[in-house]
This record gives sequence, C-alpha cells and structure tokens, in this order.
Amino acid sequence: ERGLGSVTAPDVVPDLSSMHVLTTRWVDGERLASSGAEDVPRLCGVALNAYLTMLLDTGKLHCDPHPGNLLRTRDGRLCILDWGMCLDVPQDLQLSLLEFIANLQAQNYERVPDDLVALGFVPADKLDALRSSGLTFGIAQMLRVAAQGGGPKGAMERLVAENKEKY
Repeated sequence: ERGLGSVTAPDVVPDLSSMHVLTTRWVDGERLASSGAEDVPRLCGVALNAYLTMLLDTGKLHCDPHPGNLLRTRDGRLCILDWGMCLDVPQDLQLSLLEFIANLQAQNYERVPDDLVALGFVPADKLDALRSSGLTFGIAQMLRVAAQGGGPKGAMERLVAENKEKY
C-alpha cells in the first residue's frame, strides 16, 4: 500500500499475548547486521524508508530499531521484530523528532539542545545550561556508537578502540 512490500513483521499469536506480553510466530531468517547477502544494502534502505513512513505517514513508531530486531527473510524481505515498544507520535512532534535525528546524524551538535527543548525533554529555561554542559556531544557520541550494534559490550569495545587511537 505504501510501497513497502519488502517489509514484513511476525504474525501475533493473540491467545498467547496480553497487555504486557506480545507473542509472535517464528520467522526464518538471518540478522540483517550479520548477513552476507548481496541485497543487505538495499534492505538497509528499505528499513530507513519503513521507519520514516511509520513516523511521518502513520504517526506510529517502533521504538526498538536496533540491528538485532531486523532480519533478512529467506525470500529477501526485511522483517522487523519486537513490536513491544511502540508509540503514537503526535503530528507536532514528528518533524521535531526528524530534525533531532538529522542533527545527530549530521553531527550538528549545536542544534541538538534546541531539538531537545522542542521534543519536551528539556525545559526551555534550561537551554543555556544544556548548551554549556557539553552533554549533547556526549549523547550524540553514545547514540552513534550504539547505532553500530553489538550491544553494550560491542559499544564499549569500539569506544575503547577509538580512544586508544586518539590518545
């Protein structure tokens, strides 16, 4: 319907699910991050398109998009797993969230404090304190490392290696 025929999700098992437990059917595939298939770059683009569509078109957002929740199915589709954390994003916050992500990705750290205020994470009267703290650079670095996958252990190993190279 939205040009996302390459995206799938596991079927929910209603009889085994509740308000606190989401049970889904097994999906055969391999983690996108560890797949050697030639179409992985295409599927990464599909994932980006799917998340932007969720955010900007439907106003819903899957809040756990780490590499372990993205599979390449046997038929070459992207399967997004673990729908236990989703939220409705009000229209006024959709653009603010997109700007925040874009500024982090582009390393526009000077704009991140404004994004955090627009998203309601920081009160406007604390903006100057946030700017002078250097905290947004630390947050951006942490998110950059986390986005590379490997969990906490992998992130820590990459941070140590980066700092050894620098110092």
